[in-house]
Amino acid sequence: MASRDVRRPAAAWVCLLVLGTVLASGAASAQTLPDPAWPDLEPAFAAHVCPPSENPPVARTEAERARFEMRARYRTVMPAFYAKVGPVPDALLLMPVEGVRVSQVTDTWQAPRGGGRLHDGQDIFAPVGTPVRSATAGFVYRIDDLSLGGLTVTIIGDGYKRYFYTHFDSVPGDLLEGQRVTTDTVIGFIGTSGNAAGTPPHLHFGVYAGDPWACEWRAIDPLPRMVDRD
Repeated sequence: MASRDVRRPAAAWVCLLVLGTVLASGAASAQTLPDPAWPDLEPAFAAHVCPPSENPPVARTEAERARFEMRARYRTVMPAFYAKVGPVPDALLLMPVEGVRVSQVTDTWQAPRGGGRLHDGQDIFAPVGTPVRSATAGFVYRIDDLSLGGLTVTIIGDGYKRYFYTHFDSVPGDLLEGQRVTTDTVIGFIGTSGNAAGTPPHLHFGVYAGDPWACEWRAIDPLPRMVDRD
């Protein structure tokens, strides 16, 4: 089994840093833009700047500070990803975990979690190392190991939806931020990273939708939209 492997983007488009985008603090962003080989389907988003969050979170720990700063950096490039996708969201989501049927998923949407949180997604259990494929086509928005769920891949797909896959043991070394993925693309391997430590290995699969112009979103239940791959 490969060890946890987060390799930052090294493709040619990494050199296209977000020089014109500015954080609320005035610092220039250096996050990765989506692959320019793909045309803008929604050009109006290309020049859009996300407005400041109305209720920015207050960090209580160093880990939270790093996580919130990461989110703020990636927020600056979110409109560039929205420009690449179409306005109509996928009606169906393919089961992301290899060998698992939708009927095997126990519905844990909005189940209570520690710290007064609710479960904003579905857990799909499988052995460590089981491949996970993207449930939709889209662009890899973020690969990080700072999320609460540990090693995480986030993909932005049509309809400006954000697909959140976490608790990975490892991700493919050639998976790059900004690249286009399809439903055949392996984006990670089942694990127990982050706050899944000590639990049976699984994928946490979350889907978020909202107002793309405000760069804000809310969690929606993916299970009613999930279908088997065969």
